[in-house]
Amino acid sequence: MTHLSIAKPPATLWQTLADCHDFPVLEESRERIRQQMHNRSVSFEDLASSIERDPALCLHLLRLSVERHPGCNEQISGAASCLSLLGMQELVKLMKQLPVVSAETEDPAAQLYRNALLTAQLAGNLAAVWAASKGNTSVSYARWSTMLTSAPLWLALLNYKPAQNWLHLLSRGCELAESTRAIFGSQLSAIQKLNKQLSLPVMATAVFNKENWPDAEQWRVLRHHDPRDLDNQRPLLHHCQQPAMISLMANSLAWHWHIAPDGRHSKRWQTLVSHWLGKPQHMLQPELRQLQVQTSKQQHSGISTGLQLLLSPQPAVHEYPWIDTENAAPKQPVHEEQAQPYHERRATPTVNAEPEERHSDDKYMKKLLRQLQQEPDSFGDWHYLMRGMLKGVCEGIGMSAACIALLNKDKTVLKVFYAEGMSEQAPMRRFVVDLRKPSLFNKLLEKQSSLLLNSDNRQRFLQHLPAATSELIPQQTMMMSIDAGAAPIGLVMGFAAEHQPELSQAEYISFKNLCQVTSQSLATLKANTEKRRRAAANHGQP
Repeated sequence: MTHLSIAKPPATLWQTLADCHDFPVLEESRERIRQQMHNRSVSFEDLASSIERDPALCLHLLRLSVERHPGCNEQISGAASCLSLLGMQELVKLMKQLPVVSAETEDPAAQLYRNALLTAQLAGNLAAVWAASKGNTSVSYARWSTMLTSAPLWLALLNYKPAQNWLHLLSRGCELAESTRAIFGSQLSAIQKLNKQLSLPVMATAVFNKENWPDAEQWRVLRHHDPRDLDNQRPLLHHCQQPAMISLMANSLAWHWHIAPDGRHSKRWQTLVSHWLGKPQHMLQPELRQLQVQTSKQQHSGISTGLQLLLSPQPAVHEYPWIDTENAAPKQPVHEEQAQPYHERRATPTVNAEPEERHSDDKYMKKLLRQLQQEPDSFGDWHYLMRGMLKGVCEGIGMSAACIALLNKDKTVLKVFYAEGMSEQAPMRRFVVDLRKPSLFNKLLEKQSSLLLNSDNRQRFLQHLPAATSELIPQQTMMMSIDAGAAPIGLVMGFAAEHQPELSQAEYISFKNLCQVTSQSLATLKANTEKRRRAAANHGQP
């Protein structure tokens, strides 16, 4: 490690992580929960088992629960507790709003983030088994707390580029504590403060309290002996009974399995677990391997559990490259680039001196239009259909961002509800128009209408809007109303970045065509949903 240049993390890092609310959940979680919600008899417990396969979703639910019910942290022992506080409808809203990270992502930071989430799930499964044998905490609470213990690491992998080197150091043979000190420094107090701001469970925050750790001599004893077989080991036995030890042991073994399941660190931690549990290794080993296989099946992958490496004829290590952050951006302060939220990094284009061409994807657009026209039911509900349509505006046409503003019940307010390609702090997310005052938007929502807005006609079309509202709308904007077979229900808007060329008529025509097809698809989906509802009622179903 002596030849590696490792800078101290910026002082603003921890607050940046605490303020991060746009971190994605696993893509497969959305589909899994969506399928479950189609079952009218689904229970909180059924959903909880699916939710707890995605640690990021668990953290979102926990933070929402604490936000809605301050002081409820100590009463939450798992996803079922959050659902009982929030209700299923809040879960539905949350799943529709949250971004996702796919297994096919090519973003290195997102790939590491996925691996961290899946490794946290493995740690949670280990903790649940050990909690049952220890009997000093509930199985559900042990799984829940152990998964969330590593939450600061997931957020750092997305928002602080040098955090990726934490995994490099592990793959080079470092221990977890050694790697953590090298990358994040000895900042336990800052991490403890972050854990409180994230509303993490008491058992999770206790892992970062030195008083709950065995000292160096006690670790050496535990490495070689079961403390129950020795005299004068009462303090070590007391540490072994602390709930925080369950999370510490589970996360340590899970990460070393991920890096090198046959490596010396994995073998050492398996020995420590054996002595900590008071179970001989020849009895413990088959249980650990069975749990490793079961978790791999849950994840449909053996990468995070290390099972894939075990198939190698020779001991293998999951190699992670060193990220040279200093050479990547020598003139830019570390904290300005590295503390930037993941979705802003992904969505915000680089500003160049020369105009940057937009890149349309005709193949993607044809596939989307075919799905909208021929298989509207495949979207499940209109929320997913609208989000799919927005992806078409950005990926198919090549716009930098897009959004859909919907009318309220009284048709007096137009407000943005769905967005694609923009961060949570983007100005257009605050876009609201009072329709009781005449403006361009009243005309657009009278019937299916469209407009191509540019620097030449902005003043003429936006003159009746308040300055605070018109300033939110980018210089180059395409907009068109959409409906579901009757009067317009909202407005789709697509935006070109300032440094890009002017919008062409071909792009405008493609945009209008997509909006028209979306309106037809919404009408078909609405009619089919109503048919199914009537059919269910006729058959006496609830």
